[in-house]
Amino acid sequence: MKYAAIDIGTNTILLVVTERDDKSGAGAFRDVVDMSTIVRLGEGLANSGRLSGPAMSRTMEGLRRYVDIAASHGVEQPFCVGTAALREAANSGEFLASVRDAFGFDVEIISARDEARYTYLSVCGDHVVRASAMTIIDIGGGSTEVISGTDRDFAGYVSLPMGSVRLTDAFVSHDPPVREEMERVVAYIREHLYRVVCREGTTLVGTGGTVTNIAAMVAGIKMYDKGIVHGLVIGLGQLKDLISFLAGLTSDERRNVTGMEPGREDIIVQGAVILREIMEHGGFDRVKVSAAGVRYGVIYERCRSAV
Repeated sequence: MKYAAIDIGTNTILLVVTERDDKSGAGAFRDVVDMSTIVRLGEGLANSGRLSGPAMSRTMEGLRRYVDIAASHGVEQPFCVGTAALREAANSGEFLASVRDAFGFDVEIISARDEARYTYLSVCGDHVVRASAMTIIDIGGGSTEVISGTDRDFAGYVSLPMGSVRLTDAFVSHDPPVREEMERVVAYIREHLYRVVCREGTTLVGTGGTVTNIAAMVAGIKMYDKGIVHGLVIGLGQLKDLISFLAGLTSDERRNVTGMEPGREDIIVQGAVILREIMEHGGFDRVKVSAAGVRYGVIYERCRSAV
C-alpha cells in the first residue's frame, strides 16, 4: 500500500509518496516520489501579515500537481499539513477553504511543537542520520526549529521566528545585500539565540531546503541527488566560505553556481547565516544533512501502525 504526505511551508511545498518496504522489516518505507517546489506562499507575509493572492495561486497550482501525482500512484487522500506561514497569516482561512473546495481534503495547520516533533521523527526513523544524542535544526522559510532528542525520545524544541524568506523580507532590499543589511540579519538572529541551549556531545543534524541546497553546492552537484545530499557532513569552515562567496554575488550570478536550486538564489545567504549562527552558538564544527523532514515524520507516525 502507498501513502502520501504534503508539507506546505513558507517557501516550498513538498510531497513524498512512499510504500511499505517488506525487505527492510516491519514499519519501513521506500520512497516512490520525493519532490519539492518553491512557491513562496509566505512572500511579503512578514510585512503585511497576510498571504498575497499571487502566492496563494502559485501554491494552489503546485498542490494540484501534487494531488495528480499522488493519485497516479493510487493515493486519493494524501496527508496534508501546513506550517509557519499558515499559522501566522490573518487570511489563512481563505487559503484553507480554497484547498478544501478544489481537492476535497483539509490542510492541518500543525503547531510549532508538532512541526518539531515530526522533524524529529523523520530523523529518528532514518538510520543514515540518526544518532544516540541529537540536536536537529530545521531551517524553513518562516521559522527555524531547534530540536533536542535521542534515538529513542523527543526531548524538546525551540521555535525561532526566523527563516530564509522572513529575514529577506524584513531586512534585505539590495542585491547583493549590503553590509548593513547583513549586520541587521545577524543581530536579529543573535537576539533570539539565548533561547537555544545545545547539549554538549550531541550530533548536529540539519534539515530543510536551505540545508539541502547548501549541501548540493558544497558537493558541487549540478542536478540535485538525494543519495549524495542525505547524510553529507558539512564543516563550519566550508559553510563560512560558501556564505562569503555567495554574499558577494547578485541573485543572477548565484543562479549559475553549481548546485544552486532555482528560485532560492535571493534567500539562500540569509538562510545559510541562520545555520552558521546556530552552529557557532552551540559550538558545533560540523552538521550532518537530512533530506527528509516533516512530511516523513507524518508518514512514520500515521502509517506505521497500519503496516
